[in-house]
Amino acid sequence: MEEEDGRAQYTPVCDVPTHVLKFGRIEHNRGQVLILIIPGNPGIIGYYQRFMEVLYRCGDERVPVWGLSHAGHVTTPNTGQYLESDFYTLEGQIKHKLSFVEENVPGDVKLVLVGHSIGCYIILKMLEKLDSHRVLRCFLLFPTIERMAASPKGQVSVPLLKYFRWLSILLSYLASYFSPHVQYRMILWYFQGRPVAECAYNASMNLFDPFCVRNIMNMANEEMKEVTELNTKLVSDYMSKLSFYYGLEDSWCPRDYYHGMKEQFPHADIQLCEKGLEHAFVLEGNDDMAGIVWSWLQKDLHKVTD
Repeated sequence: MEEEDGRAQYTPVCDVPTHVLKFGRIEHNRGQVLILIIPGNPGIIGYYQRFMEVLYRCGDERVPVWGLSHAGHVTTPNTGQYLESDFYTLEGQIKHKLSFVEENVPGDVKLVLVGHSIGCYIILKMLEKLDSHRVLRCFLLFPTIERMAASPKGQVSVPLLKYFRWLSILLSYLASYFSPHVQYRMILWYFQGRPVAECAYNASMNLFDPFCVRNIMNMANEEMKEVTELNTKLVSDYMSKLSFYYGLEDSWCPRDYYHGMKEQFPHADIQLCEKGLEHAFVLEGNDDMAGIVWSWLQKDLHKVTD
């Protein structure tokens, strides 16, 4: 039976049941391109459903758009019990994404990698392992690829993650005993008054799973420690394939990070948002962001199809 676009699938990747979201299928024809979404943290691909759907429609449903959650960030059905895994770490998430590509994407398919937040860091690390001929383009949206702990948001988050992340896990554990109806009402209350994409409500239900929250918080703590100085050599080596998109007001990658990138790489494709989109664009800015990425991608698609 043909899979329905946007339907949740749970694919084993590195023996970890992984939530994969697909719009469109890979066709075995010349010039096939796949757009693959690598999420931020929380790495719940459900947050990106609206963005992916709009991006897929921008291409008249000819270019498939897939995305996958981070290992251990999504509640998976019928698993019986959760197993510990090395793939829940930041380094493990990079291996997790590489394994997904290796196991699920034919070698002759060109990849367009779209990363958001820490997903941009993951993509940069993936480029070191992937065959460069497989990667057509990388779009790094609101990229947290340097000095995370020194950013305005990072300075607040570091002590909270170091000393109080257990509190988030405890609250999630207590809330997990509420009925799904009550949990959903809590999410509606939290987002009240905001035109949030409907997919965000369902995605947020995963935050009532203490196992997922533990992995999310532990990974965030690792990010503060590991995402420090910009790897200028890595960026320079793959600059021809990279496009960066920075926010006007982004507490995770502030505007001076954008200016620093422009100064170091004056000829690179680095843009500053003119629409005032928030770092968490998946809540309210999906349509605008999908349109921007699609327009950015046109010249690369012409290289493949012409």
